[in-house]
Amino acid sequence: MRLEDEIKQSAFSTEQSKLIVNLIYTSNRLKEKITARLKSNGLTMQQYNVLRIVRGAGDTGSTTSEIRERLLDKMSDASRMVDRLVSMDLLEKVRDKEDRRIVFIYLTPKGRTLVNDLVAKEEVESLAAGIDQKKAQQLNELLDVFRSELSE
Repeated sequence: MRLEDEIKQSAFSTEQSKLIVNLIYTSNRLKEKITARLKSNGLTMQQYNVLRIVRGAGDTGSTTSEIRERLLDKMSDASRMVDRLVSMDLLEKVRDKEDRRIVFIYLTPKGRTLVNDLVAKEEVESLAAGIDQKKAQQLNELLDVFRSELSE
């Protein structure tokens, strides 16, 4: 469905104006869908993101600052989320043996099972299943260009 029909707006002053509204509207719709899918597993989007980051770190583990750097939502409080996931028995903290100031974060067996199951079921990724490879690649390239423009 066209954006104009979805938000009941007849026209935009420029295509760039429409682009901004379209990105915000689409992002919000996507967040709603992801939130609903993860809620049944007791997770927020940000918590799922942390679990994926720690999973990606593998056996070396990850520090809170590394997690903070890689978070998709830069406004999230990484320390608080890690503590919450520790209390849910999905993550564990281990102090470095040589430098006690450094704390590494690892998935617990329960956390590993949960994140692996969600990834295997493509719980989040399946939301884009209706877009073929070529169109997904084109959209990714366009979004990369747009994000680069924002950085300048």
